[in-house]
Amino acid sequence: MKNRIRIDFLAVLTAGVLWGTLSPAGKHLGMLGTDMLTVGFLRALIMTVGSGIVLWFFAPWYFKAGRKQLFQIALLAGPCMVGIYAGFFFALQYLSVSMTMVVFFTHPLLTTIGSLIITRETPNRYQVVGALLTIAGVTVGVFSTGDALFGTIHPVGLAWCLFAAVGLSLYSLFGRLSAQTGFVPQPTLFFYIQFFGVGWLALVKSFGTGWSDLLTLSAPEFGWILFVGLVGSLLGYSIYFYGLRTIQASTASIVSSIEIVTAILLSSIILGQHPAPKEIVGALLIIMAIVFVSREP
Repeated sequence: MKNRIRIDFLAVLTAGVLWGTLSPAGKHLGMLGTDMLTVGFLRALIMTVGSGIVLWFFAPWYFKAGRKQLFQIALLAGPCMVGIYAGFFFALQYLSVSMTMVVFFTHPLLTTIGSLIITRETPNRYQVVGALLTIAGVTVGVFSTGDALFGTIHPVGLAWCLFAAVGLSLYSLFGRLSAQTGFVPQPTLFFYIQFFGVGWLALVKSFGTGWSDLLTLSAPEFGWILFVGLVGSLLGYSIYFYGLRTIQASTASIVSSIEIVTAILLSSIILGQHPAPKEIVGALLIIMAIVFVSREP
């Protein structure tokens, strides 16, 4: 059992590293002028097709689900997929990569609170302290500017980033609930939440920016979207779901914040965006949360 927990812990940590590549990729797409709704829609489509192919060849029985289960997953897919796949990249249009990461990582606290209601798992002292350290990082990194807050952080970017945090929190909680209770098998939930997410994102895009840009995507844009869909999303989120077998959602949320280190390092190297000192301090506090929660029995 201990070995299984260690493997799942490493799986969540690996997922966080893979997610860290999404911020520089999203920033590149923004610099190319790519519509972020197009990125979100194609990202979900790649996830659906990829996971569907794997299930079709190796475990087709996971396609079976009741009408009530499908309806519940369809409702859940709205805030989860629109928030994670579109909201995060929308935030990158208004905020720096490091600032986006710090604000986005309010989701461990949201997950810790939500675990009391959704998964019925009472957070222990490691999870509570880890979540508080994460919030401390957000406070230092984002909300330490006093009266200049809204002059430094674009309110639209902040709103999109918080919406993405709520989406990932729900994603973690229901992924854990699936492993915990089996109300829907994990592979079934993983596939159908992407499937219905495609529909939600298509609806938002239809009423938002339209579809004409799909025909004008350049080769670099398509390449970055493929990277986002296959590496950061399909591989990253499937590994994360795998880790939720034994790792509580609140712990997984904190551990996956290794994404911050990856994103900041890659942004500094590839994009030449050096984070502000307060953003670095905020990120370090969140990394302290990972170290602390890793000591959880």
